[in-house]
Amino acid sequence: MTTSFLRFAVTATFLFFTSAAQPQTPSSNKTQTPTQKGAQFQLSPAKTPLVFEPNRGQAASNFQWIGHGAGFRLGISNDGATLEFVDRKATPPAKPRFLNPSDLAKPQAKSKSAPSTLVKLHLSGSNGWKPAGAEPSGGISNYFIGKTSATWQTDIPQYAQVKVASVYQGIDLIFHGDESALEYDFVLAPGADPRQIQLQFEGAASLEVDKTNGDLVLATTNKTELLRHAQPKIYQVVGGKNVPVKGGFQVLKGNIASFTIEKYDRAKPLVIDPTIRFVTFLGGSDTDAANAVAVDGRGFTYVTGQTYSGNFNVVGGVIQSGRSGDSDAFVTKLGTGGNIVFSTYLGGGDNDAGYGIAVDASGVYAAGQTHSDDFPLAQALQAEKRGDGTIFVTKLSPSGNRLVYSTYLGGSNAENGGAIAIDASQSAYVAGFTTSRDFPVVHGYEYYRGAAVSGFVSKIAPNGVSLVYSTYMGGSNVDSISGIAVDSSLSAYVTGEAASNDFPYAGYQSTMFGGSPSAFLTKLSPAGDSLIYSTSLSLETTIGTAVSLDFAGNAYVAGTFCSPCESPHPDLVFVSKVSPAGKLTYSKLFSGTDGSSDGYAIATDAGGDTWVVGSTSSTTFPGAPPLTPNPTAGFLMKLDANGNGPLYTIFLGASINGVAVTKPTSTLGQIVYPTIYTAGMRYTGGKSASNQDAFVVKLDEEPVIENQP
Repeated sequence: MTTSFLRFAVTATFLFFTSAAQPQTPSSNKTQTPTQKGAQFQLSPAKTPLVFEPNRGQAASNFQWIGHGAGFRLGISNDGATLEFVDRKATPPAKPRFLNPSDLAKPQAKSKSAPSTLVKLHLSGSNGWKPAGAEPSGGISNYFIGKTSATWQTDIPQYAQVKVASVYQGIDLIFHGDESALEYDFVLAPGADPRQIQLQFEGAASLEVDKTNGDLVLATTNKTELLRHAQPKIYQVVGGKNVPVKGGFQVLKGNIASFTIEKYDRAKPLVIDPTIRFVTFLGGSDTDAANAVAVDGRGFTYVTGQTYSGNFNVVGGVIQSGRSGDSDAFVTKLGTGGNIVFSTYLGGGDNDAGYGIAVDASGVYAAGQTHSDDFPLAQALQAEKRGDGTIFVTKLSPSGNRLVYSTYLGGSNAENGGAIAIDASQSAYVAGFTTSRDFPVVHGYEYYRGAAVSGFVSKIAPNGVSLVYSTYMGGSNVDSISGIAVDSSLSAYVTGEAASNDFPYAGYQSTMFGGSPSAFLTKLSPAGDSLIYSTSLSLETTIGTAVSLDFAGNAYVAGTFCSPCESPHPDLVFVSKVSPAGKLTYSKLFSGTDGSSDGYAIATDAGGDTWVVGSTSSTTFPGAPPLTPNPTAGFLMKLDANGNGPLYTIFLGASINGVAVTKPTSTLGQIVYPTIYTAGMRYTGGKSASNQDAFVVKLDEEPVIENQP
């Protein structure tokens, strides 16, 4: 007898917008394909080419082209190519949930740019460089850096290659690559003499060919390895196939290298293809983190976060950020296949980070924290930054190349946050926490800050120039907000952590359950001046980080249970469901038998199926294959509408910070399956686990029918 059953095949495509290598799994740094609890995960990583841009003012004038890569910066001029390596043991860009809100009351030192090392490639005896773009990728870059619109650069096309024609007689040079490897090909026309090629490296004290593998090693004066050129691939195309030609590197003298090439057909073109790899340079590379993800009705993905490797300039001969701060906020739009549609950078003279993102047909909304006095503004409801760090709210045009509006939002002390949601009228709702007594408040539920740190909720008018309402949300102790959602009636739902015994609770659970701080869920009236309900969610210490809604008006909250929140007690993930009346429907805890686990984001479909993401150091996280995190694993788990599960768990990278879900509308009883979008960070290797890159993963649930005897 044969029976059939339904199981889910979750296929994932890795979508990289930072030219990053494949997200590493926690133990082996290789993609896992686990099968458990009736769910099969087939992960299909998609490689992304390096991104090259013509210089249209976003870099110093001596560079004609700039390149974006993982762990390096590239500038191509009329006499060579300059590689900059940033020696960084970076502190991970922190979302509000990682912060102690009381730290905002402390003065924050302005950061300094990280030191960097340069290596410049010249071609001795060449005919000069005339670089040009090849193979347009279809994506664009936009740079809104600084307050002066005259310096903004938009609609800069992205290319997969830069070609320098006729660097020697009959020889072209082509730069390209994928993920964390930069390649440069010498393409020799029939009869061209390869002995013309002489690679001169400025910035390296010595060159040496590694006898074990043929790599060319560039080193400092104390023999510290700077970078490594893999043994070149040398071949000719014959009958549509690559036919290898024997050869390799040789050091001529000092800092000049060339190639040895054995017998080949001189009547046919020849390709010499060295590869530069940037895996372990001085234990550090630039840090990037994706903090939130959104998806539109057509399946396009939008990501915001913080990048230390965004735009380029030259100061004292060094390719580096054109600002005094280390980082910019970014917004990247990806096509349904993972291609970059646009990347837009937002920043000024200090550190900036995007923490929340939302999208509708009129544009893309991003919010976060800025320390920059010259953050790019347009149609601003607040034109000056009053405190050290404050909130920014920016709406981009659908193509990402125009600021519909961009504004500061804060008082004379400091704020953090950037949770954002939008309603059908294009109003934006922003939440976070503030230490300012003069945070802008209008038509609010609370007009005065009750303690040193208080949550806030602000609703911005569709045109961005005014506040519909803005309110404090807190009591007499430290309280903060980390997540926000908005329903069709224009009520905002917020969650976070409340340490105040007099936090404004109302409704089902009108006092703190007992933990301090306690996760809470508060539903504001559409006018923002009263509470429909406000409830504590836990008997013990918890922190709410994100909230989502289903069509029936149920609210779902994810976060961290940590009672007590101190070592050696492990954290657990909690997920709670609250009814439309504000009554707790269920509350679930998830963790392994060892290690800590934290919930960072949540998404819910119309029927209440729920996806939760975060990070864990547990080797036995429920529903997942056994592994050893390195030191953490990013997890995605699914629960049904009643909190049963995990129906499946999957590991991706080191931390998953954002999740969004789309599900087609079913007709005539047709079964439809969701698509899940996640964003986070992964470790890139090297000597320090703080080396990070951002990633986005798109997962499709599809039915698979199996017959079994």
